[in-house]
Amino acid sequence: MGASTGITDLGSQYRSYERSEKIYRPVVNTTYNPGSVLQNISSDLEIWPDEKGAQLSAIAANQQSIVGVVAETWPGFGASIVPANYTSAASYTLYRGTVGIETVTQGYHPAILLDNSGTGAVTVVDKLPLIASRATAGYAQGVAAASALGGTSVFAAAKLPASGIGSSLTAAALAQATAIDTLTGTPAVGDTLSVTIQTPYIATAPGVLQTTTYTTPPLTAAQAVSVTTAALALLTYLNAQASFSQYYTASQVAGVVTITVNALSNPFRINFGSGSNETNFFNIGLSGMVANSLTFAASSTGGTISTATNATFTGGTGYKGIVPGYITIGGGT
Repeated sequence: MGASTGITDLGSQYRSYERSEKIYRPVVNTTYNPGSVLQNISSDLEIWPDEKGAQLSAIAANQQSIVGVVAETWPGFGASIVPANYTSAASYTLYRGTVGIETVTQGYHPAILLDNSGTGAVTVVDKLPLIASRATAGYAQGVAAASALGGTSVFAAAKLPASGIGSSLTAAALAQATAIDTLTGTPAVGDTLSVTIQTPYIATAPGVLQTTTYTTPPLTAAQAVSVTTAALALLTYLNAQASFSQYYTASQVAGVVTITVNALSNPFRINFGSGSNETNFFNIGLSGMVANSLTFAASSTGGTISTATNATFTGGTGYKGIVPGYITIGGGT
C-alpha cells in the first residue's frame, strides 16, 4: 500500500487550540471557577448513575482521579446570567436542568489556577509537571519531574517562556512584591509627583516593554503642608486610577509611599514577536515573585524630592494565579 501525505492549512487555526473537552456535573454549593482543577467524586455523591460528577481537587498529597480543568470559555451555571454564576446550587433537588461544567481533558489550557506554596512544590518552569495543589483546593502546583507519579496524579505540564517575566514561578509562601517612593524636601503649592510603572505588553509592539506614568495634579495648599500630606495626595491619586488599582495598591507612612501588588490581580499580558508581528502571547497574574522584574521609577517637580528605592519591584516570593499548560489526562505524562 502506497504512502500518502496529509496537507493541512495551519494558517486557518490561528488561536484555535486542539484539545478535548467533557461535561461534568457539580456537587452542591461549590465554586467552579474557570481554570479550576477537577477530580472524580465518590459513588455516594453521584446523583445520576453516569459517573459524571466532579469536585474541586482536594489538598491531600498525591491526588488521583483528576479529570481535567474547567475551560476558560465556560460561561458558568445558567450560561446567560450576568454577572456569571460559577457556584453550584445548595441542594441536589435544584440540579435538574443545571448547565454542566465544561472541562478540558486533554490539550492546551491558557489559564490553569496555580498555588505553588503547597508541600512538596518545586519552582515551575516550562514543561514542569503539575499536580493538584496541597495548599488550595482546585489549584495546581509544581512537582519535580524525577518524583512525578504516573496516572492522573500528574495532569498537566506548564507552558511558559524559557526566560524573562513569567518563566520561573517560585515554590514558596506567597509574598507580594513592592516598590517604594520616598518623599523628602519641602513641598510647595503647584508641585507634581509622578511614578512610572511597567504595564502589560500590547499587540502592536510584541516583546517591547511598556510603561505608564501617573502624575498628580499640582499640589494644593492643604496637600503641600508636609511630605506626609504630599504622599497622601500621591497615593489617593494612584488608587483612583483604574489602570493602576487593577494591579496595585498604594499606601504611605511619614512620606514613604509603598506600592504593593494586589493578590490575584487581573491577568498581565506578555507577548513575543518582531516589529508589529505578534507570534505568541500568554497572560499571567502579577503575584509573588512574578512582579519582581517590573520596572519602577519616581520623579517630582518643585520643592518635593521623590526617590525610588529600587528600579524594579522587589520582595515577591511564591506564586498564586494562572499559568498556561498542556493537560495530559488520557494522553500520558
